[in-house]
Amino acid sequence: MATKKTAPKSEPTADASSHATIPGVNDLLGLLGGANPLMAIGRMVETVMQVTGDIVQSIGTFNDTLSELNKVAHRVNALLDEIEGPVAEIVPLVQASAKQAKSTLKKVDGVINQIGTLPADVSQAVSTLGDLAGRLGPLAQFAEVAGGMFGTKSSTS
Repeated sequence: MATKKTAPKSEPTADASSHATIPGVNDLLGLLGGANPLMAIGRMVETVMQVTGDIVQSIGTFNDTLSELNKVAHRVNALLDEIEGPVAEIVPLVQASAKQAKSTLKKVDGVINQIGTLPADVSQAVSTLGDLAGRLGPLAQFAEVAGGMFGTKSSTS
């Protein structure tokens, strides 16, 4: 039996030069000025994947921020729940105190106004007493004369 030997066939390689075996590809790439559109597409896919990763990371950070804000809101609500009762009890007392303070202030203003007119009133009273003393002078002289007539001495000497 004779074995038939055949020449080994060369298999096309899978590297970047594989397009050389396809007729016209080299010519097309030559027209493009050496720019490989497959490489550009690969870079574009990498860029899209990187941007997508950045967006996913940003969304994760945003979710974390919202989670923290939610925790803060729960704490504020709990604090408000704690102080709502005491505040509800204090507010009427504060309002009553403010009303009482206004009333007291009005009374104090009235007293201050009266005290403010006091020096004028005292001056008028002193003036009236001085005027009265001057008018009573003749009556005092008449009383002395009458006392002398009846034999009584006046107490003023």
